Amino acid sequence: MINQVNKPMVFFIFVVCIVTYQAPVFALNWTLNPKLNIKQTYSDNINLSNINKASALVTEISPGISVNGSSPISTFDLNYNLQALYNAQGGSETDFHNQLQMNTKYELIQNRLFMDSSSSISQQNNSNRQIAGDNIAGNGNSSTISTFMLSPYWTPHFKNFADGEFRLTYDRVSSEQDEGRENTLSDSNSFSQNISLNSGQYFSLFSWSLSFNNSEQNNQDGKNITFQDSQLEVRYAIGRKFSVFARGGHSSNSFSTNSDSNSNGTTYTLGGQWKPSQRLRIEAGYGNNRFVTVEISPFRRLHWITTYSNNDIGLNTGSRWDTRLNYNTRRTNWGLSYSEDTVTTQQLLLEQQVLDNTGLFDRNTGLPTLTDEVFITKTFDISFSFQSGKSNISANAYKTFRTFELSNNDEDVTGVSASWNWNFISQTSSNLQIGWQKTESDGLDSFSDKRFNFSASLTRNILSRLNGSIEYRFVDQSSSDAFNQYSENRITANLSLTY
Repeated sequence: MINQVNKPMVFFIFVVCIVTYQAPVFALNWTLNPKLNIKQTYSDNINLSNINKASALVTEISPGISVNGSSPISTFDLNYNLQALYNAQGGSETDFHNQLQMNTKYELIQNRLFMDSSSSISQQNNSNRQIAGDNIAGNGNSSTISTFMLSPYWTPHFKNFADGEFRLTYDRVSSEQDEGRENTLSDSNSFSQNISLNSGQYFSLFSWSLSFNNSEQNNQDGKNITFQDSQLEVRYAIGRKFSVFARGGHSSNSFSTNSDSNSNGTTYTLGGQWKPSQRLRIEAGYGNNRFVTVEISPFRRLHWITTYSNNDIGLNTGSRWDTRLNYNTRRTNWGLSYSEDTVTTQQLLLEQQVLDNTGLFDRNTGLPTLTDEVFITKTFDISFSFQSGKSNISANAYKTFRTFELSNNDEDVTGVSASWNWNFISQTSSNLQIGWQKTESDGLDSFSDKRFNFSASLTRNILSRLNGSIEYRFVDQSSSDAFNQYSENRITANLSLTY
């Protein structure tokens, strides 16, 4: 237990020392806000199990700090919580959990050399079958995930001939499982190189671009994973509306797989583009990698781009769709998207923000089962939001289908959610949330789980720096496996203080 606290705290102190040392050099304007959350939670099913059902009263004390710094050449954002839980998950002891989100950006040489970095610590579900939304309840189906990324990059400008970016990235993802349980995710170290060059102003009718991307993920357990692709495009403009292009490249990927979704080799595509106005663009190419793209913006508030491709070479070969639509009015925002990609769990963990802007932490229930396998993910999402003077209403529907390359297992996740935040009187607001999600698989380990959740909360600004809230939450999960069936009622009272 002590080691779990000390290691992140040593890292945190190290970061603060570095920031304090560099503050005079970069003349950062600092904002430092200590904070403290005190929470009391009653759960009538702390184990999230109908087989071993038990109630518990959990006390949470979470001191933390947020540090923000900015200057014309750098930004620094850090949010940290030390979560102390007494009687969590039905155990009469105190558990400590660290939660960290840090992002920095430095301009080392003006308009030329930059450095990005990020780090996070969070607790995540090992399996999306046994979902716990936080660290209070559950059966120990979780791991502490730590991530770190460091990425220097150079943006050269070769007068009017070319502009480019040369980027090196190192990242690490580590997983620490609960005592007595086996890790389902390897510790990994990844190194990547990304190069892009684009023709400059000297090239008007004739233009070109070059890209090279290489990434190698070294897993402590299991085979390493390599993604590599390169591409050269030359384009010639025929008047203002038409252009023709030729693309050539090479794809070389290596990972454990029992499918034929990946094919290495040389790519070529010949095609053209018609762009009669800023509101319409149609581009198509034919070769061993074929595609058609239509982009429309009939009026200022609507933008829609759709691409259909059929690739013989590269990741996720065969037919593939990608679409994004955005429409907004004065009070509403609408969005629709569909995408297909080949990724790893480690990549998704590096991309997520584990703490929101207020420093609150909830487990990401949208992650796949933690695994070292490469998988294909197909995601459809539609969203809506409405804002008025006192109300914010949002709704979301989604469907994600994952196919794992080595085991050939699949995960099909379908869900809807909605929320309403209403500031009905001064200093006081209410929040209603409702959601439904179905997770199923027809693979070797076939299953079907359905999860319904509802919550209602009331928040009051008691003093300028003190907020109080009370929440009721209900969760019900039905499953083809009796072990995964449960329902929980929960009442929580919370005081939040910032200094």
